[in-house]
Amino acid sequence: MEPLLTKAAEVIREGGLVILPTETFYALAADPWNERAVERIFHVKERPRDKPLPLIAADRPSVQDVIVSPHREVVRLMDEFWPGSLTILFAPARSVPRLLLDPAGRIGVRVPPDCAARSVAAFAGGWLTATSANRSGALAADEVAKIPVAVRQAVDFVVDLGRSPGGLPSTVVEWSGGNLRIIREGAVSADRLRRAIGSAAP
Repeated sequence: MEPLLTKAAEVIREGGLVILPTETFYALAADPWNERAVERIFHVKERPRDKPLPLIAADRPSVQDVIVSPHREVVRLMDEFWPGSLTILFAPARSVPRLLLDPAGRIGVRVPPDCAARSVAAFAGGWLTATSANRSGALAADEVAKIPVAVRQAVDFVVDLGRSPGGLPSTVVEWSGGNLRIIREGAVSADRLRRAIGSAAP
């Protein structure tokens, strides 16, 4: 499997698009700091430009190199749920493509459990986009054969490792005004977040 993953990382470093499995579904992966590659993903997915792309990081140090130092409660969540399916919104400490930013100027990041996407992120420099490999609004695919042919043909490389685990998408949270807010509940439940943070997570 490693030759496939190192090839995928090479394609990504060169500005290409790759389809690969995450800890849940197949994703469209690219170098998030390459604006042309990010633009291609929006085109391939027919994704509204006001929906920023989520990101995968290979590890905590990769994240800490890019974000503003987070609140201590957010660090507690990182300690508890990373690696895992928890996406956290952070203020970046460097310039990033605008298509990655939410209206508040933040990026959404997770360090997933061990999976092909995390390995490729490590080989490719620490970061990947991690949006589902489909047309915007369509169901996520747990097999390459379920990805629209037009999407498969629009990328530069496909890592087909059979059926991916599927399940719930990552939970998305933000820390704002001294409170944790759940934007999308998914693989990490609100109850688990409450227990970790020691306070209500509305």
